[in-house]
Amino acid sequence: MRTIVFAGLATLILVFAGRDASAQAVGGVVGVSNQAAGESDLPYLGRGFGGTAIAVIATIDRDLKRHLSIGAEVSTAGPISGDQSQRTSSATNAFVSHHRDTVISATAKFFVPIGGRLRVAAAGGGGGAYRRTSREGTTASLFPPASRSPFSETVSNFVLSFTVGADVSFKLAERLSVLAVYRHHQMRDDDRDDAGVVRRGVSSKVDRAALGAQWHF
Repeated sequence: MRTIVFAGLATLILVFAGRDASAQAVGGVVGVSNQAAGESDLPYLGRGFGGTAIAVIATIDRDLKRHLSIGAEVSTAGPISGDQSQRTSSATNAFVSHHRDTVISATAKFFVPIGGRLRVAAAGGGGGAYRRTSREGTTASLFPPASRSPFSETVSNFVLSFTVGADVSFKLAERLSVLAVYRHHQMRDDDRDDAGVVRRGVSSKVDRAALGAQWHF
């Protein structure tokens, strides 16, 4: 799966490097990421948790035709946290989970210029997402003596993802624009392990909205 993502991004790099750079743009925006709680699977793992965090999105785009551009972007956010508990075959664990999703996408944008300064675009694409959950708490054996000890664990994996959204840019100068971005990321992850038990308790969907700037070169 990583090979597919890296091959797609490598193709984009070749396209950008092999053409006139006059219609290229890079952007950076900061905003809010919102993620709903996932499923609860108590006593094996629960409760589900979600939350809001600061989001950061970086983009690069190349106009191909009058109303079409292709590009790549990285979308990430600060961690969201929640109290959880877990039972295994030999112990019970109580911990705080910290989770974040980082999405890398190849994108296509269909844009419409409005006047000489405003441009609105619908965006779509696909790539991969790195999902990382760290847990810190305590564990206690189900067998005597029942005493608690420190517990630490990290759950991470790389999954396919799909992205839809919209861009709105307003040109302030020849090379500088204000950029507003909305992204909905859908990860191909049912959040269950091979035994069918919930893996994290975090939704596989995330919405991010952000505002920043775009530089044309």
